[in-house]
Amino acid sequence: MRTIAKITLAIGILCLFAFAQANPKAAVYIMGNPEGRDALRMAVNNFLIKSQKYQMIAVDALDVVAKEQNRQKSGSVTDSDIALLGRDAGAQYVCVVERAELDGISYVATRIVSVQSKVAELADMTELPRGGKIIELIEWQIGSMLGMPVGPRPKAVATTTAQPTYAQPVYTAQAQTQPTATIQGTIVPGSTLAQKLTWLQKSADSHETYILEVDADESIEPYIFEFKGAINITVVLRGVGGNRTIKLKSHGNMFSVRRNVTFVLDNNITLQGHSGNNGAMVYVYGGTFKMIGGAISGNYSSFWEGLSGGGGGGVNLHNGTFEMTGGTISSNTAKNGGGVSLTNGTFTMSGGTISNNTASGKGGGVYTGSGTFIMRSGIITGNIAANEGGGVWCGSILSKFTKTGGTITGYNSDQNNGNVVNDGSGAIARKGHAVYHNDNTRKETTAGPGENLYAEHRKESGAWDK
Repeated sequence: MRTIAKITLAIGILCLFAFAQANPKAAVYIMGNPEGRDALRMAVNNFLIKSQKYQMIAVDALDVVAKEQNRQKSGSVTDSDIALLGRDAGAQYVCVVERAELDGISYVATRIVSVQSKVAELADMTELPRGGKIIELIEWQIGSMLGMPVGPRPKAVATTTAQPTYAQPVYTAQAQTQPTATIQGTIVPGSTLAQKLTWLQKSADSHETYILEVDADESIEPYIFEFKGAINITVVLRGVGGNRTIKLKSHGNMFSVRRNVTFVLDNNITLQGHSGNNGAMVYVYGGTFKMIGGAISGNYSSFWEGLSGGGGGGVNLHNGTFEMTGGTISSNTAKNGGGVSLTNGTFTMSGGTISNNTASGKGGGVYTGSGTFIMRSGIITGNIAANEGGGVWCGSILSKFTKTGGTITGYNSDQNNGNVVNDGSGAIARKGHAVYHNDNTRKETTAGPGENLYAEHRKESGAWDK
């Protein structure tokens, strides 16, 4: 039986980003003492600078922080340690690059850790092609995850000896359903989820991460993540000992996420609604929702059904941020946005699946009434809308949609599983089975990973169907 070798760290590059500023800061920190250390540092520095988005931080400042805090400079470093190092250096995100050996094959693993939540938000583990240049691969990985125009993935350098071919990345943000590392934090006490939520409301404090572990199926009343007087609180919900299902006892939003709170849906958890509901499973109003695993399914939302906007059977982003890197949103129903509805804020999809949701109006998978939807990876498929936008609707003058990766299927390419506009009597042409922006800017066929799309009021570009 083949033995899997332990992954050993050969190089680690920490690139610290502060995206929220007008001129965000970035820096490079090298762990260990690998060959070509200075060349790697210079390459990543130059790559970040040429984006014209980053102001460099002196590398010495990070060295001082690491020394003062007694951080490891080689070997395994946890996401929690990385986040603390980034916080002390004044950054908001840390990009970690490692070279590893697994069963005699070299990989380059990259992840972006949020300083606030100590969560690896994006991850990619790519086989290093024999003869390939590691600097090019690192630039491609970082650029891909940050949405930069980096071109195709670097390939192996041709040699006189026949070389094996390599597949696409072993792990990409699109395929990722597991986080690269377990999120660390305070385990909330209590024998049931309801008891743990009560404890959390009384005891949560600023700048802390709390873990809600669920070891049995349970039904709960709607809950609001709001801790007045506190800031920067992260709450992680995960199942232990197998997949656990959380059902909604009554009507409303199962979880509401307010300002100064980040709610993370981890693995082995299913949030399940019911057919008579009037709210979404997750309602984001000012806070941040991060979905890195789990599932949201089986919910019907009549919220704002009588108004022109509104909806969101799975997630309703009213104001704030929704970041999806894994998990599944499926089999939900709403007037607009069977899976996800945006009435403000920003939804960034870098992995996971939105499938088999239904809208009685617009946007079977995603409805962007106002706000911004950015799709970098993931899959949107099998969704149905009765009026427009089977997969995605972005037809408002206040909406903005950008697709640089991932797949949105369309009925004209896939009549079995493609997103479709269907009023119950059959598929309707010219209404954007995959994506609808307006009558002249729509996608009826499948938009694959290599087909970019962009649309906002009176501005469109990309591979739209004509």
